Amino acid sequence: METKKLHICKLEATQEWLCLDARAYIAECLEACVTVEMLADLREIFPRQALTVASVQVCELQRKRIQRWLKEQNGEVHDLGESSQVLQSAMDTSLGQCSS
Repeated sequence: METKKLHICKLEATQEWLCLDARAYIAECLEACVTVEMLADLREIFPRQALTVASVQVCELQRKRIQRWLKEQNGEVHDLGESSQVLQSAMDTSLGQCSS
């Protein structure tokens, strides 16, 4: 697995980031994530607190997928192994169950 330095947004979440419209937009972006790389891009763009607040609006299945990707990005997962691949496959096929 290739290691790449993550660029994480260092901005503090201001009221503009935490307003309802911004949270809804960020939640839409999180729902649209289909790869770990897309999540890395969002972490580079949006303040951490804004992502956290918006994530509660994301469907449970997508939230679990994002949590797994975050562990990967933070180096908490060293070997994805077969069980993770099976989980990913199951999540991919049932992602359509998430509705906005």
